Amino acid sequence: MNGIINLNKPSGISSAHALNLVKRKLGLSKAGFLGTLDPAASGVLIILVGGYTKRADELHQDEKVYRSTFEFCRETTTLDCDGETVATTDIIPTKQQIEVELRNLVGNVEIEVPKFSAVHINGKRAYDLARAGIDFAPPKKVVKIRRFELLEQRSEKEFFFEIECETGTYIRSLAKLLAQKLGTLAIASTIIRTRVGNFDIKDSKTLDNVTINDIKEI
Repeated sequence: MNGIINLNKPSGISSAHALNLVKRKLGLSKAGFLGTLDPAASGVLIILVGGYTKRADELHQDEKVYRSTFEFCRETTTLDCDGETVATTDIIPTKQQIEVELRNLVGNVEIEVPKFSAVHINGKRAYDLARAGIDFAPPKKVVKIRRFELLEQRSEKEFFFEIECETGTYIRSLAKLLAQKLGTLAIASTIIRTRVGNFDIKDSKTLDNVTINDIKEI
């Protein structure tokens, strides 16, 4: 059995856990995934089955679309709702201030990789160092943001965005960066990946309804 599954990963579990659940349910011996989603994030996770695992580089999709709620006025260890609050502020940006700043966050943008991430620091995963309480300077990287749009204000402190970007972008880091430019703090309280290349969330399967027939060759 060879092909791809467009899975809608739920929040609350890692991408690796979601993969293992699919493998057990469908009786797959060989499978992997493209593009890790954070445990707190949900949405499109591409599962590679059988011989397609050897085609990861070929099948890698650069373009991704996310929808995310940014909660202003606090920062957590993980830059999302899973972490402990480490700082707070009373500064709440206005919708107009956010829209002005978003214009400067399209194109090549330098972000700081979250301390709770899988990036390697001196041969060790950053999240392992962070969990052990070891202080380190997280690396910075340049990512390509194609579109960064404010969709709506959902509450006094919560704003809902849609981001179209290339691979390697951390939405949590964008929340922190935007907040810094606005003189405040923020976390990405919800993250949903709605598209990876040509794979859309409207066509994705949940862990409950995915079947062997959902393995598609392309």
